[in-house]
Formats: sequence, structure tokens, C-alpha cells
Amino acid sequence: MTSVRAESQGGRSPAPGARLLGLLLGLALSARAAAAAPEEPLAIRIVQVKGDAVAALDLSAVFGPGRQQEFGNGLTNVVEIYTSVLPLEGGSASSIHGRIVEILFDVWEETYSVTLRDPEHPSGRRLVLPSFAALRTFLSDQRDIDLGSVASLPEEFVVQVRVEVNPVSKEQLQRTREYIAAASGGRPSGSRSVLGAMASFLLREPDAGSDVHGFRSVAFTRSGVVPR
Repeated sequence: MTSVRAESQGGRSPAPGARLLGLLLGLALSARAAAAAPEEPLAIRIVQVKGDAVAALDLSAVFGPGRQQEFGNGLTNVVEIYTSVLPLEGGSASSIHGRIVEILFDVWEETYSVTLRDPEHPSGRRLVLPSFAALRTFLSDQRDIDLGSVASLPEEFVVQVRVEVNPVSKEQLQRTREYIAAASGGRPSGSRSVLGAMASFLLREPDAGSDVHGFRSVAFTRSGVVPR
């Protein structure tokens, strides 16, 4: 098992509501991922941080040099990243992590303003990147992906990642934001309604013209997730 040095998000485990939501969302996601995008090998490193499994992903295959014109068009571009843990023998996911990255190129300063939203930063973590090269590195090297507590991992598992660039449907973006807000707060009263909306959405075929990429890791074992 290869480990990576990654900064934890305060070392806390997601709330129980987030875990339940992730479990059921993962079931919907796993049911349709193969149809949504061909799966490519996933470069991933996992380390245990205060009892949690924290992953770093290499998504450089998605963010090549050809993205510069797309991300530098002066409009807000959006990247959505879903990371789920699945038992090796099949079945529903034990967890799912959602992340939205919003990118806006400043045509005057020639810098990239980035806002990252996930359950650890529901209100958004904001930063300014000085060049497209820096933006590519930021997008390709996804860190601090919380896969849940090590104890909750299947004995043998794989990690599946779905990346969507500029989703065609604005409805998808709104529902992903709702999911992140619910997962961060862990409010049981809101989980089921958000779950129903997200599950029905994820079970649909991708919209025509969607820029979707699917990845799947090699097999891991729970005992192989060691402290950094």
C-alpha cells in the first residue's frame, strides 16, 4: 500500500448524516458509472489520518494543455469530482466525496480565481493562481479527499472517480451544491430529500455533449491503509 503525505481537514470524521448520505448516493453512482464514462486506471494514494482514510488523486489525464483556451475564456468554468469507495466483490459504496471547483480567468490580471467547495469547505475555499500551469497542477493533484473512517472501509475495496467538466445541466450543479451542504452539516432531516434528488439525477444517462471521465483504482485492503 502506498501512502501519501496529505493535510487533513482538521482530522474530523464526517457526521453520521453525511456517512448515510454517502452510502446511499454511492449505490446510485456505482449503478450507472460504467455507462456514464469508460473507466481509466486511477492513480491514487491513501493514508490514514486520525482514523480516517484520506486520498490524493492524480487527474492529470483530464486536464491537459488543451484546456487553456477553455478555462481562459473569461466565463466561470466548473469541474465536479465524485470519489466513491466500493467493495472489491461489488455492491453499494461505503462512502462518496463530492467536490466542485469553480474557475474564473481574470482577463486583466491574467490570473485564475478558484473556489473549491466540498463537505470540508461548504462555503468555499478561495485562492488565486498566477498561471495556467499552476491551475493545471491544482486540478490534477486533488488532495484531502475524505474516504470515511478506516474502520468503515470494506476489507478489500476499489476507489472510483467520476469527473465532469462544465456539466451541461445547471440542475446538476445546484443539486451537487445541495449535497455538499447536507453532507457538511449532517442534518438527518435534510438528508433523505437531498438523497432522492441526487439519486434520481445520477441514475440518468449523461446529457449529450457532457465532458465526463471515469477512473477506477487497483484493489486496496483495509489493513493496508496505514498512518502517515
